Amino acid sequence: MFGPGTNVGKTGNKEQGTGMKDSEIAYLAGLFDGEGSVMYKQYLEKRKNRPNPCLCWRIRLEVAMTDKKTIEYIYDNLMIGWWGPRTVKPGRLPQWRWSTSFQGARQVAKLFLPHSVTKKEKLKKIVDHYESR
Repeated sequence: MFGPGTNVGKTGNKEQGTGMKDSEIAYLAGLFDGEGSVMYKQYLEKRKNRPNPCLCWRIRLEVAMTDKKTIEYIYDNLMIGWWGPRTVKPGRLPQWRWSTSFQGARQVAKLFLPHSVTKKEKLKKIVDHYESR
């Protein structure tokens, strides 16, 4: 889940299964709390092969900012989701975005939940959504 070199099952200052220190996870969770966004919503969606619209979940975590190195840092440490340029209006600074959705969002939400303050309730909804199944 978190790339090569993970310390699965080891104890000490590494979070079990991630290969990341607890302080690194806390930093990323704090960064996400301040700069990130959570989408946890149901939409009525018409699909091309179905005559009637149905309710579909949209679950996504995202961080967008003008500092490319920070976005790369998020991706390089979590090794989940994707990152790339974000479309912006002309005359504005270029922006970069890291994003993950569905099961990837569940994994990251579960990782950030103990350290989150601002987005704790929304992250808990994502974790509960998948663990209730």
